[in-house]
Amino acid sequence: MERKIAPYRVSQCLGLLVPLLVVFAVGHIGAQQTDDGGVEVDMLDGEKVVKIKFDPYMDLCRGTYERPAAITSTLFCWYDVRNSHSLLSPTKVEVLSNDPFVALMHGMVYDSEIAQLQSLGDSHIKRSGPTNDSWLPVFYDNHQTYTLHDRDHPVVERLTHRIERATGLSCETAEDLKVIYNEVGSFKTSAIDAIQTKEELHRFAYAGDRLATALLFLNDDTLGGYTIFPKLRVVIPPQKGTAVFWYNLKATGEANPLMKYSICPLMGDAKWTAKKLIHTRGNELRHLCHPDSAPTPKQNN
Repeated sequence: MERKIAPYRVSQCLGLLVPLLVVFAVGHIGAQQTDDGGVEVDMLDGEKVVKIKFDPYMDLCRGTYERPAAITSTLFCWYDVRNSHSLLSPTKVEVLSNDPFVALMHGMVYDSEIAQLQSLGDSHIKRSGPTNDSWLPVFYDNHQTYTLHDRDHPVVERLTHRIERATGLSCETAEDLKVIYNEVGSFKTSAIDAIQTKEELHRFAYAGDRLATALLFLNDDTLGGYTIFPKLRVVIPPQKGTAVFWYNLKATGEANPLMKYSICPLMGDAKWTAKKLIHTRGNELRHLCHPDSAPTPKQNN
């Protein structure tokens, strides 16, 4: 018995083949990673080379990126009990990247302390909302900040000591605690906390470079606003009471370009964070610099 192919089947097959022919007509030449963690792909369209750049932030900010098992299988968690205080209240550490080191420290800030930090900024922060005249929008370069010194309130001093115990670093020359308030639409483009300008170099000459950063999340009922490290492919959603800690410098004391981070657009509600920037001065024996790990300069023949 002979089987015949119906005409409408032929038309369906042709309809599927035409897009495939179009795809294969564009030849793939090569791909390379960009400085911001994206990917540039060179495609051959006839005799013209077309450069297509894939945004490194798209899948990270959407929360759809899943890290490979080859990476996640090397990560781990532990209870940090390096000092006598930690024996009673150990720090819960969750590693997100081994090299360079990025980790979450859970339970770093309590609800009562968060409320106190926010109340200390009532005179500095302007929120969007109804006023006597109309709705008051806030556009302060995507965020508003205020700084708190240890002497401003016992909660601030207590947080400084807690960060010292959790990180093992001295905050003697650290900058004041910076509390950051963000509203809908706020974001932060690629940045690194290590000192980059001459102005900052002179300003913090007594403290040295910014060795490490401790970023504390003061709320988590937000939509978006992830902290991401594009080159490490690390995504950190806000988690109330948790701190994310990372080193800004290489073992040689130079700024580590892998530690450039961004803040994804905030699509709902408001976001509160606090940042503690820890400097190298006073940590020479706690976090050793290794000049021998610097690259060997090329010798001219």
